[in-house]
Amino acid sequence: MADKNSADRKNSRRDRIRTNIRTRSNKRRALNIGFVFFVFIIVYILISFLVSLRKPQPSIYEVQKISLATNNLARAVVVREEQNVLTDTSGYVNFYLKNGTRVAKNEAVFSIDDSRSLHDTQSDKFDYTLSEEDIRDVKESIAFHARTYVEGDCSNINDLKTDLQTRIVNIIDMYRLENLSKLSEGGDGSGLKLCTAPSAGIVSFFTDSLDGLTADAVDSSTFDDSKYTSSTLFSSELREAGTTAYKLVTNESWALVLKLSEEQFIALDGSEYLSFTITDDNLSLTLPVSIYKKGDSYFARIYLNKYLIRYINKRFLVVSIDMRQSEGLKIPRKAIIEKYFYVVPKQYIVYTQNKTGITVYELDENNEPTYTFYEAEVYYFDDEFAYIDDNVIKQHGQFIIIPHTMNQYQVSTQKKLEGVYCINKGYAQFRMISRLYEGEDYIIVKAGVDRSISVYDFIWEDAETLSEDQLITR
Repeated sequence: MADKNSADRKNSRRDRIRTNIRTRSNKRRALNIGFVFFVFIIVYILISFLVSLRKPQPSIYEVQKISLATNNLARAVVVREEQNVLTDTSGYVNFYLKNGTRVAKNEAVFSIDDSRSLHDTQSDKFDYTLSEEDIRDVKESIAFHARTYVEGDCSNINDLKTDLQTRIVNIIDMYRLENLSKLSEGGDGSGLKLCTAPSAGIVSFFTDSLDGLTADAVDSSTFDDSKYTSSTLFSSELREAGTTAYKLVTNESWALVLKLSEEQFIALDGSEYLSFTITDDNLSLTLPVSIYKKGDSYFARIYLNKYLIRYINKRFLVVSIDMRQSEGLKIPRKAIIEKYFYVVPKQYIVYTQNKTGITVYELDENNEPTYTFYEAEVYYFDDEFAYIDDNVIKQHGQFIIIPHTMNQYQVSTQKKLEGVYCINKGYAQFRMISRLYEGEDYIIVKAGVDRSISVYDFIWEDAETLSEDQLITR
């Protein structure tokens, strides 16, 4: 009996030990699963955080307005039809017409005195007193240069000196012309030869290194002052045969070619007319203009039919431009994307109530014609076509109609537009742009373009990370 009790106690103790072992084992197993799960959560959060750091963050850019031109002054070169009139003999030249005088064909312009007899004889025999008209001309010249004087500009003083010398010499030579008959009667004019104009035109005694310049030949080197020289032909110096006596401007139509800065070119590009003021005498004009780029430089060309005589002694003028279109919109270069559109004639766009679209011509299963209106957004109008989304057209070559005329057009041409994704409404909408200027990281586009972007619009900064119509989550 004692042995049995002893055996029972041993078995009971053994059972308790086994139970304790199972309990500890279960606790250890439960503890390991919880720990593993906890570690998993920590690792997941850590990985998610690292991935979020590497993932591009939503980048939204607010369209900014930028001034394109801060300087409205431009230098202009004068281009006119002119020919050099040469001397056919050697001698001392005496002119009988004022600078800027209109001359008829075969009218006397100057004489050549081979022995200076005209000058010497007149100096000995005749005294000349300035007339009231002569004095008035000199006063007008001084008054003009006083009005146009710019403080510190020495060229204006030199121009005044040259102008006064020219007028005085002209007065003396006109006096000599009036007395030619007296010299001839006295036998003192035997070495004198009169020279007449080869054609009608305007007499000019201004010459420079750009004689014969044409508008097409103007480039950046034309405005290089280090290569430019000018002088007056109005003098009584000895001239060799075959040298230039004077210039004859044969056409009163002339041109101004302005050298523009890049900012001015951007602001004026596409303009058909230009309003400007010639600062020399405050002459304000509005004329047709051609804006173009040649090499790495920018130019504006203007043709005029009046006012040539006012600038007969000028090669360069300073022009103040009316910079009305002086603003653009600045956007990141990476925001630009290209998209293809079907183009249809503008008259095929249908407007019904508050919807815009096209009417598609199709054949049903019975080969009967059907006409279905499909709403379609127009992204851009040019002079001839409307640009519509390519997903509106079910198949290439589909026919559309004008409902009231039933005229048909087969849609087959696609063209691409540059644009950005506008996200004002919370999703990506394509909006076309028109470039003005390209920088390294930013593009300047035209402001005020229909169906384009406006200042303060929100656009997606990196177009490659977004798709059209995609919802934007911030």
